[in-house]
Amino acid sequence: MIAIGLLIIFTFFAGLMFLRKIPALLALPAMAILIALLAELPIPDILNQIIAQGSLKLTSVYVSVFMGAMMGRVLIQTGIAEEIIKRAAEFGGEKPLIVSFGLMAVTIILFTTLQGLGAIITVGSLVLPIMMSLGIPRKLAGTLFILAFATGFIFNPILFTLYRQLLGLSETEALPAQVSTFAFILLGLMLIMVVSYALIAAKRSGEMLLMSAVSKDDLLKRDKNKQVPTLALLTPIVPLVLFFGFNYFGLKLDFIAAFILGSLYGVCTTNWRNAIKTLTSSAIKGIEDGAPAAILMMGIGMLLNALNLPLIKTALEPLILSLPFQSTLFYIAFFGLLSPLALYRGPLNIFGIGIGLFTIMFGTAVLPPLALLAAIMCVVQVQNVCDPTNTHSVWIANFVGVQVEDFTKETLLPMMLVCLVGLVISVLMFL
Repeated sequence: MIAIGLLIIFTFFAGLMFLRKIPALLALPAMAILIALLAELPIPDILNQIIAQGSLKLTSVYVSVFMGAMMGRVLIQTGIAEEIIKRAAEFGGEKPLIVSFGLMAVTIILFTTLQGLGAIITVGSLVLPIMMSLGIPRKLAGTLFILAFATGFIFNPILFTLYRQLLGLSETEALPAQVSTFAFILLGLMLIMVVSYALIAAKRSGEMLLMSAVSKDDLLKRDKNKQVPTLALLTPIVPLVLFFGFNYFGLKLDFIAAFILGSLYGVCTTNWRNAIKTLTSSAIKGIEDGAPAAILMMGIGMLLNALNLPLIKTALEPLILSLPFQSTLFYIAFFGLLSPLALYRGPLNIFGIGIGLFTIMFGTAVLPPLALLAAIMCVVQVQNVCDPTNTHSVWIANFVGVQVEDFTKETLLPMMLVCLVGLVISVLMFL
């Protein structure tokens, strides 16, 4: 009976999110409360265990989000992000695809640390007009930007901090090196797919027509008062070098510390005299940028606590254990062919309903932890690129003047292929 009730709750809210009647920010806490009521948890316990304790469960994740958003604001306010983008565009000359590849490479690097809709708007407002001014069709420019964003996001701290939580690592434990290794493999698969897609799509588009009245030279004009030293352009990779460098040698360095050091490096290599002012305003605006993700993480924490209630776990564990995950073919088919279930905050979406399924799967040890985590990493790529409920996809679609579902139609099959190949590699590494 509880299993049927859970299915009704999941289906109802998935339908509401699909129809865009309710955002995930509200849907997840509502689901958590209904699941707790289904488990016959008293109202005081719902308030304390589910709402209060659940909202604090992923504290380290959303503090990392705030610190990352702060560093993103440092990159924007100091002009570092704009300078990197403009140098990449100049390097490509007047060849549309060369410029696009350069801009995508920069976008990938930037979004290893940048996060939030504010960062998408800032970078997209620079990158997309340059692409379109050279004749890249609007839909193709938007698609390439989304693909580049999702490629960089493989290494974004919001994911790695969440992975630590899913693996149940203590504060002193370093992230297993295999996770970073698989992330780099996934990066390689994404790069191959992005380049292949861009070449095929450009050929399919035929002659590229001028899509903007603004010339590339006008877009690349520089403010002489905002000269950015070359050394400062390394700022986006500072947190990554620190994080992966420390973890490679078995030492734990939290992304929070890495972002603080990266922010300090950025302000000190640009205008150190205004460092305090820049850091203060970046911290305030960073909290604003990171607020939606933080609220989402609170809802995820509530849902996690609700799904870990004894009655709920007792009802779901037999269903999960009955599935033949020990079969490599089933593992690949389940996470690969069903990866579209990550769309619309569905049952394979780690930022939606799927967080409950994955938590129970980790708890039942139905798969080796790293094999399950690798599957999640593959499915996350499908979600980041193809899900039309993503705020970044909605903004990009509005900016370039296409329907957000057009991006899903263009990218779903290529991203499913990336997911399937990643799962095959995961089988060789972890199963």
